[in-house]
Amino acid sequence: MSRIKRTSTAIMAQTVLEKNLNSAQQMPQNNPLASPQRETAGANTFEKFEYQYHWALCRILGEHEHSNDYVVFIELHEDVVLASSSDVASAKFEFSQIKNVSSTPWTSKKLTSKPKANSKKEKNSILGKMLQGVRGKPFLDRLNSIDLVATCGFNLKQKKDGFKLSVITMGDLHDECIDDIQAAIEGELGAFPLPKTLRFVTPDLPSSGFQDATIGRISKLVDLKSPDVKCNASTIYRVLIDDLHRKGSVTFDFTQWENLVKNKGVTHSDVDRIISAHTQNKGIELYRQDFEDISNELGLKFNKKIELRHAFDRYFNAVRLDRTLIALDNHHAAKEVVEKNFAVFNDKGAAALIQAAMASLPENVKKNLVDDASAQAAIIYELLSKCYEK
Repeated sequence: MSRIKRTSTAIMAQTVLEKNLNSAQQMPQNNPLASPQRETAGANTFEKFEYQYHWALCRILGEHEHSNDYVVFIELHEDVVLASSSDVASAKFEFSQIKNVSSTPWTSKKLTSKPKANSKKEKNSILGKMLQGVRGKPFLDRLNSIDLVATCGFNLKQKKDGFKLSVITMGDLHDECIDDIQAAIEGELGAFPLPKTLRFVTPDLPSSGFQDATIGRISKLVDLKSPDVKCNASTIYRVLIDDLHRKGSVTFDFTQWENLVKNKGVTHSDVDRIISAHTQNKGIELYRQDFEDISNELGLKFNKKIELRHAFDRYFNAVRLDRTLIALDNHHAAKEVVEKNFAVFNDKGAAALIQAAMASLPENVKKNLVDDASAQAAIIYELLSKCYEK
């Protein structure tokens, strides 16, 4: 074969090879790992575990929407515990056991059926385990509710037919249903009257895709609290869920309430701070005219007004950019005294509120803020923030 012919044949072969390679690259490739998985329990367990945390976060967002004081604990006596106040003297509690299950709606028999005798994992029924967790505990009389939350819903006989309730209370249940549950629980735990605070809850958080649903609720909350601002809802979500994971993994016990809240709880202030850090508002211009009106109401001379304006600018930037502990303490304290004295503002105006709030401001915070102008500026900022929130 001549050299020219051999070269031509080689070129043709190379062209065919390149065409085949290009076609292979364009065609979908078979998955070499395409075989039924031996074990999926780990993924399913993780999803159920994550659902609890996302349900807790949505519970937090619901409380935050109504500007309620709260503390939420994960994996403390129950899956989720909500305290109605950060003040231990007045706090009432909501215990929630969360179940992400895809079965048919649970009946009274399902709730009270004990596992088989050879079961090594559980010895109590679903409801029995929950009630066992509060039985004889010192906090029993401070429980607002004991909630069993299940995505599958409940099929329990009610006093009134035809109702599809998302929250079924003991008062909604038919006497026969209560008697059946009571008899089964007594057979399992002994004498133990069913708590009147017991509730059965079908959640509105979907059993799948709950991550995206949670991000959507964060966006909705920010829009409700601060219309027309820009926020990174995904970033807020990641920070909040990471904080819940971190605190949920804490297994130590705490005898002091403050230590429990600090190490295990998520508070209104925590969530407010995280949302504020990732929310872009319209800037200080939004506050400027109202600040001038308050300055006039205070009757300040020009030099004092300039001093107060500079202090206001410093505090405005500190709230958004300074994440030191002192700056956060100043922000929380100023916000708290405005909340405490807000009725004065409604009755007598801004000047009277500033006077009352200054009198309520802790001395250590006044020292942190350096001077009266800085303290007044902090109070004015928190007052305007609350007014805009409304």
